[in-house]
Amino acid sequence: MKKSIFWVAASAVVMLSSCEGCKEKGPIINFGGSTSSGDTTYTAALETAQPKKLLIEEFTGAKCSNCPAARDVLKGIDVKYPDRLIKLELHPSEHPLGGPVKNLGKYDFRNQSVSDILNTFYGGGFTSGIPIAGIDRVPFKGSRQIERTDWSGFIDERLKVVSTANLKLTNTYDAAKGEGTVRVKVAYTKAITGKQYISLAIIENNIVDAQDYPTYIDTFYNFKHVLRKLVTPASGAEILATIPTKEAGRVFEGNFKYKIEAAWKPENCQVVVFLHNNLGEEKEVLQAEEADVKAP
Repeated sequence: MKKSIFWVAASAVVMLSSCEGCKEKGPIINFGGSTSSGDTTYTAALETAQPKKLLIEEFTGAKCSNCPAARDVLKGIDVKYPDRLIKLELHPSEHPLGGPVKNLGKYDFRNQSVSDILNTFYGGGFTSGIPIAGIDRVPFKGSRQIERTDWSGFIDERLKVVSTANLKLTNTYDAAKGEGTVRVKVAYTKAITGKQYISLAIIENNIVDAQDYPTYIDTFYNFKHVLRKLVTPASGAEILATIPTKEAGRVFEGNFKYKIEAAWKPENCQVVVFLHNNLGEEKEVLQAEEADVKAP
């Protein structure tokens, strides 16, 4: 990329979807002022539980000289557990190392969505600086902000968790309009009681820019999983609000519309969708998935 990147809030709409044999319609979803025309819910044969995928929210920065080593930790875990980690790289305005390298950085990855995640789920500030990460938004040693030295062991444990819901994405993208729609299917494999939310984010890979290291600056560093925008509110979009207990076999389906801004490269972008709780201190991410915006 040769020019500075700016971004605009992506729209989020759950549109009317249909399903042959559907037994009932679900509640209307409100995405912070944008109301859907409806969603679909029904019961079906119980599906085999998918392997649990973890949402990794890594707070990092181009000026953070220790952050490349932290990314290498996650790369090593990726090798150990292929396709089990769904990563968001978050560059916070709230930390002095979250911005671009002075006089060398071309892009500023800080944005309001990062601040919204930090404020909604991580206390609005940092307990020990960056790099720091959230893993499925589950506390470890009393905090959701987990130190790099604890990532590997905690991820080992989280990956033993049996998924309570399957998540399937079907994405379509209109390159002429720069707009896409991802169809989300949630199929519960175990009865769950309480409020459930879907969040959708846009990330971008393969952005070359300057990155600080302890003894030098890499001006050709390849940034990946950079959060560009949350499509839904940070708190998520509630689903099945009128069904307190989502029984095993309960299915939700809905269409989420998003926009890829002109400064982003759609071939490098992905949609990330995750199902989670958000009630009091219960913030756990139950399942996560990602899909390419533009097929290779």
